[in-house]
Amino acid sequence: MLSLTEVLTLLDPWLIGPYRWSSSGTAGYLLGTAILSLQCVILGDLSLLLISRLIRRRLREIQTEMDRHHDLSETALRLGDKESYKAVNRQALEAFGYSFSLGAALFCVTIWPVPFALAWLHLRFAEVPLQLPVSLPLLGNTLDYLASFLFIYISVRVAYTRIMTCFPWYRALKARASGRVC
Repeated sequence: MLSLTEVLTLLDPWLIGPYRWSSSGTAGYLLGTAILSLQCVILGDLSLLLISRLIRRRLREIQTEMDRHHDLSETALRLGDKESYKAVNRQALEAFGYSFSLGAALFCVTIWPVPFALAWLHLRFAEVPLQLPVSLPLLGNTLDYLASFLFIYISVRVAYTRIMTCFPWYRALKARASGRVC
C-alpha cells in the first residue's frame, strides 16, 4: 500500500505544472496556488453534490421535521398554550441540532481535499516562504505556504461560489442533489 508521501510524489508532476507557467517565481507560486485551490474547491463541491445526493432523503426528513415543529410551536404560541409551546419548541431545537450537525458534516465534505493540498505544499514549499512586497501587521514581509494557501483558498472559494450561483443549471443541480425542488 502506498503512503501519503508516495501518492503525493506520484501526483507531483501534475500539481507542479501550473507553478511553472510563469517565469517569475512569485507569480508562478500565486498562480499555481490559485489553481491548486480551485482544484480543491471543485473536488470538494463535487463531493458535496455526491454526498447530498446520497443522503437527500434524510436531508428532506430533517427539514420537514423542523418545519413541522416550527409550525406547531407558532400555533401553540398563537393559542397561548405555553406548555405545548415549550414541549414543541424543545423538539424543534432537537431537530435543529440534527440539522446543524449535518450541515457541519457536509461542510467538512467540501474541504476534505485541503489537508492533502497542504501536505503536498509542505513537501514542495516548506523551506521557501513567499516574499511580500510590503510588511503586513502580525505577519511581516513573508508568508509560509500554509498562510498563503489559506488566503488564496478562501478567496478562490468565495469567488467560485459567487460565480457558480449565477448559473441556473448549477443552482438546479445543487437543489436536485439535496432533494429540494427549484
